[in-house]
Amino acid sequence: MPPLRCQILPYFDPENRDSLLAAFAGISPIEMGQAWLAAPEPDFLAAEVRVGRRGNSLIVSATMPDLDIFTKTTDANQRTWELGDVFEMFLKPEGEDFYRELHITPANTRTQLAIAAEGATGEFLPDGIFASHVWIESGHWQVFAAIPSEVVTGREEISPGEKWRFSFCRYDAFQDGRQPILSSTSPHPVPKFHRPAEWGVMVFD
Repeated sequence: MPPLRCQILPYFDPENRDSLLAAFAGISPIEMGQAWLAAPEPDFLAAEVRVGRRGNSLIVSATMPDLDIFTKTTDANQRTWELGDVFEMFLKPEGEDFYRELHITPANTRTQLAIAAEGATGEFLPDGIFASHVWIESGHWQVFAAIPSEVVTGREEISPGEKWRFSFCRYDAFQDGRQPILSSTSPHPVPKFHRPAEWGVMVFD
């Protein structure tokens, strides 16, 4: 997968969906898939993710087709992947072992984890270290996230040419007892998301 260019976005109102979509109008999407399968599952619906930069924050916009939008989460830092639909973001400074795992549900509840290295147990971070909004419409939900550089790297500024490893993943869950459908922007040979060597690389303008 070639490096992904993370362009500087024009001003937008983060609480206004139309303003957000306009800011991303010229940004090509990354599509989630199921690389570990020869063919996608019958109920698989492909989500699209777009990224950009605003100041010293990574801006993420994801559109997820979904015929059964739900979550049982009631608070921050719950085990979202066991409680319904969830959009997951994995972010790691290039060359470092540590990374962040950040979740957003349809209820706009968040889970924030710091992971010291691949295989390590995650530690919960305070809620609200990044901003998010969710819009739900018939047949799909839209996610916005603004993630300050300091959350991911420990540094306040993003330098031009800086590289982060990334992976955007999804649990598309069902209330009828079926197993959730997993998908990812990464070409994982098995459905396991904590494999940083297989994540993409983004390069900041």
